[in-house]
Order: sequence, then structure tokens, then C-alpha cells
Amino acid sequence: MKSLYDFPEVYDQILCHDAETVAREVKTIMDLLGTRGIIQGRILELACGSCSHSISLAKAGFETAGLDLSEQMLNGARKKASDAGVNIDLQQGNIIDFDLGQKYDCIIFMSETFPLIAEHQDLKSHFAAVRRHLRTGGVYVIDVDSHKHGVGTEYEVWGKRTNQIEGGTVDIWHESFPGDWVKGTSRMTMHCRIHMDGHTYETSDEWALRVDSPWNLKVLIESLPDWSLEGFFSWRNSSQDISEEKHYFMVVR
Repeated sequence: MKSLYDFPEVYDQILCHDAETVAREVKTIMDLLGTRGIIQGRILELACGSCSHSISLAKAGFETAGLDLSEQMLNGARKKASDAGVNIDLQQGNIIDFDLGQKYDCIIFMSETFPLIAEHQDLKSHFAAVRRHLRTGGVYVIDVDSHKHGVGTEYEVWGKRTNQIEGGTVDIWHESFPGDWVKGTSRMTMHCRIHMDGHTYETSDEWALRVDSPWNLKVLIESLPDWSLEGFFSWRNSSQDISEEKHYFMVVR
């Protein structure tokens, strides 16, 4: 069974934030960095996908790089960056443990995929890898989904819809399964049936999702050596009022 990550052009159209949202997120990132004395330098985007944020940051004058596990998504990012007239250093690797031999002023983890690191040991390894790649005083900005519910306990099919895409349509539906209460993770599968250019492709992607809140994220950061929590901020305007946000930024140093 294919993955949606095998179709970066489709992924962009059905899962990525729209251009207006990305532009506002990038402005907020730049504001958060500016108030911490970072107005230029090098930025690494983790699980970068097609690099929408990195491309915008590169246009703003930052030297950007991207890391992703999917070679197909990286190929899509290369084309997208070329079309935008910017250069991004793209590397294939696992965000849980990586070594790029470089230091960055800022690392970002966008698109609310941080909860996919579901195991505590993997989280420790991830933060250790990020720490190795940040310069002294460097900033890590993480986009976090506002899970305002607990671990799933029932099976459910939901979110059935058909989206128009360039060259065709995509039928989308989700399955939610009882999660793992002990590990604090919910379980979900996203299905797509892609009708494009006279062909039909089926994709299925299963995810275990950590259920986070600002409180337990604060506890997590305080438990990690060499890290300090700067706070939680709205993706819209860097306000610390996140009570009604569907996702928000966590900033750590």
C-alpha cells in the first residue's frame, strides 16, 4: 500500500496549511526570533515535507535547510524551492536521531507533527539530536496540535470528503482506533483514494499520536538536561493567549 508521502503534490493540497496561514506562521517565527536577537542566520526545518516554511524564510534572507525521511517529499521540496528561486540544503534522515555536521541558530518543527514522536525514549533522543545542532543560545520552535481530549477509546470512521486537486480529485476518510492509555497515545489511519491524470492510487498512513497539553510539555522540557522553556505562543501573532487556538508554538532554548 502506498503512502500519501509518495505524492508530495497531493500532500501539499490536502494536508499543508494554506499559503496565508504559512505566511502568518513564518512572520510569527521571525517575530519570536527577533525578540531573542536572531534576525539572520541558519534555520533547519525538521520533517520539512515540501518546505513551505523554509522557502518563505529563505526569501526573507535566512539560510535554510530541511530534514525529512521521505525521499519523495524531498524531491517535491527540491522542485518547489527551485520554482521559488531559493536554495535549501535538503537532507534525508530520521528526526529521532540525526547528525548533519552543522549548527543552526534556529530549528523549527512545523505542521503539528511533533506528537508523532510517541515514545519517551525517542523524545529524549530527538531533543538530544536537536541540542547537538543548535548554536549556544539557539531557539527551537515547535508547532503543537491542541489536543483537548484524552486517549481515544472507540473505533470511528470520520472526515469523509472529496477534495479537488490539480489534475483530479482525492477521496479522504479517517479511522480512529482505541488508543493506548498507558502510553498516552491515540491511534489513527488516514486513507486516500487519489484520482489523478487518468489513474487511481490508494494510500494508507497509520499514526500513533501523543496526547499533549502545555502542562505536560512543560514537565517534559523541565525533565530534559540543557533545555529551558521560553513559553507557548499563538501561531497568529506571538501572543501568549493560546486558550482558543487549534495549534500553537512551543519555544524552547
